[in-house]
Amino acid sequence: MKAGNIISFDGKRSGEQTVKLRDGYQGTINACRQLLVKILPQRTDALFERLDDVLYALADKAETNQQQTTYFESMRSLRRDREQVESAFNKCVLGRFDRFWTHGPGSVPNDAPDATFSSDELGLVESDDLEEGLAVSGMVSKGNNSYYRDLYALDQRFSYLLSGVRIEEDNNPLSPASLAAAFKQSVSSLSVTLAVKLVIYKQFEKEVIGHLGQVYDQMNATLAKAGIQPEIKPSMRRSSGQSQGAGSTYAGESGYYSDEAHSAIQAEVFSTLQQLLMQHRPVAQHSSAPVQYVDSMDLLSALSVLQHQHGGSSQTDGHVLDAGTVRTILLKSPHIGQPSGGSKAIDRSDEDTIDVISMLFEFILDDPGLSDAMRALLARLQIPMLKVAILDKSFFSRKDHPARRLLNGMAQAAIGWTEQSGRSGDGLYAHIDAVVSRILSEFDDNLGLFEELNEQFSAFLDREQRGAHVAEERAAQVTQGKEVLVEAKRHVAEEIGRCLSEYESVPDVVQNLVRDGWNDVLLLIYLRKGQESEEWSEAVRLMDRLVWSVMPKPSQSERQELLRSIPDLLKGLRAGLGEISYNQHKMTRAFKGLQARHLACLRGGRVVESAENDEQPTGVARPAEAVMEEIVLETPGGVGHVADLEVDDFDQQAADLQVGTWLELTDEEGAVVRTKLSWRSSVSGSCLFVNRKGMKVADVTQQGLGVWLRSGKAVVLPELDVPLMDRALTSMVSALSKAGSKKSAAEDDMDK
Repeated sequence: MKAGNIISFDGKRSGEQTVKLRDGYQGTINACRQLLVKILPQRTDALFERLDDVLYALADKAETNQQQTTYFESMRSLRRDREQVESAFNKCVLGRFDRFWTHGPGSVPNDAPDATFSSDELGLVESDDLEEGLAVSGMVSKGNNSYYRDLYALDQRFSYLLSGVRIEEDNNPLSPASLAAAFKQSVSSLSVTLAVKLVIYKQFEKEVIGHLGQVYDQMNATLAKAGIQPEIKPSMRRSSGQSQGAGSTYAGESGYYSDEAHSAIQAEVFSTLQQLLMQHRPVAQHSSAPVQYVDSMDLLSALSVLQHQHGGSSQTDGHVLDAGTVRTILLKSPHIGQPSGGSKAIDRSDEDTIDVISMLFEFILDDPGLSDAMRALLARLQIPMLKVAILDKSFFSRKDHPARRLLNGMAQAAIGWTEQSGRSGDGLYAHIDAVVSRILSEFDDNLGLFEELNEQFSAFLDREQRGAHVAEERAAQVTQGKEVLVEAKRHVAEEIGRCLSEYESVPDVVQNLVRDGWNDVLLLIYLRKGQESEEWSEAVRLMDRLVWSVMPKPSQSERQELLRSIPDLLKGLRAGLGEISYNQHKMTRAFKGLQARHLACLRGGRVVESAENDEQPTGVARPAEAVMEEIVLETPGGVGHVADLEVDDFDQQAADLQVGTWLELTDEEGAVVRTKLSWRSSVSGSCLFVNRKGMKVADVTQQGLGVWLRSGKAVVLPELDVPLMDRALTSMVSALSKAGSKKSAAEDDMDK
């Protein structure tokens, strides 16, 4: 580090005002600076060491050569520019620290990335700049939430040293915002992709922001020891997903790297919601009366009382407490206490959390993926989840947070449940009800309860899903077997029709033998060996040879060929018909008729009509068109009259519906059942639907499914691959953004 270790109190920049430092404390400030000189290089060293490991791991998991090359090139670039970045960052941080003491809080540039864009501005901001700004503002928000007590103490002591100068948020040179801005400036010249830069920011968040507690603790201790407001006592630090222990991670490391850079944006959802909520709140009226903010521990105590009061029967009807009602109840709670003077208020971060959780549960009650009973059941978790979010802000950013996984898991399992499934016994409703009841009765501040309940609920789902999977496979096999049989019959009918249509008139004895006997031979071979097998080709060739053998043979060479082929022909026919255990009496009569036909052909003439009729079985032979018509009528979706209908959006939706999609079906009596598309025929498009236990509910043609969708009998439910929490948070951001656009438009109209 090139910067000096002693502060210079000389000089000032144009436009800056010199502040008055209390006498006798320059040595204390130098001691604080020495802490930075010692700790900053340690954290930046850890940052770059970790970055090297992370980028190597990403390169190893890359799906394409281009991605792998990008990660390796980024590793080389970081190794080459590491010293420059470290030096620039350390110099920038110490420079801000020095100017703070000579020229006041206003000298610390408030250049932390601003991700608070209006809806109109969002369209003008470059996508990369927006994503980078969200990533950096997100880490700042997490840092402020994690260390707000430490920062408050540091702000008060710094203000005392500056003779009472007020220190606004982010004007502290050691705040997460100031450090993040210094780092953003230091890495601005790096030639790396946005995805890699987001990875760099994530590691800075973990290795630097995530360890600021060490800096704040030692600096507050140094100042208190020097007699600077020692009455400010250290308090329990609010968790933000990090642990100060060895080997810990700051923001759910395992959940981040699975989605690479996209998770960096997902992690900033709460910060984005805070910014959007701020735009919608009315401007607060400043009052001369002092405001006393509610301590988070007192707030949690009041919420625990509310949890027991409102988690029972009063919420089973599925109503959610709106944010205003929650705030009113809390501020009247005896656990909050009454201010000695002025008024009580809830901290802005906690207030934002109350708003977001209320909106989250309002979304749950409107989610079409859940039945009314399940919505009411999950709505009872509003207050416990609010407590979780206040205790641990990573609830919003960590997809693998135990409480979030439990809520998502129960909602996902509930999508296939209806009242017909029942509430009693060892079923899904009873298990979710038991989980909710345990949370309401046992959860105070022990987040480990959610991990325990999630493991138990996951074990129950695994057992249930194994049984459902077996039943679903059986249902699919039966349906698929029917489908294959119909398809086999169609192919056989096509081959028979082709063979018989090649000649103007095929004797009845051959038509009957082909349709009554050889039809089944072909069907058996198709099902066992397939259409591409040698056995199939040989059976078709033998049928063609059979029909050729009874046609007139005017030339001597044709009659000689027929004479040579008759033994092999009859041998092949007997073998094939024997495989299907063809009726011996019918076979004898058919072969006798063939003999007469062959003798006539060898003589160059025709068999007498009476002889032919004597060999015929009772009944009239059917033409090839009749056989094909029967097969078509058996084929799901194969009816010709639907082909002339114009395809609309519902038909297209039926065609595009993916296996695993859930639908809500309503029968003629109004009963509702939820069913999943389990299997779709690749041949006809026929669809098999099962319930959540894998039992068959219905099978329908693709055209029939289009009719269901068009009539409203079937309604597609939300995709399950997007968890409930993700859908809710995305919906909330969208709703707030649209509301902001309308508000801006209305204000513009008023200005005109």
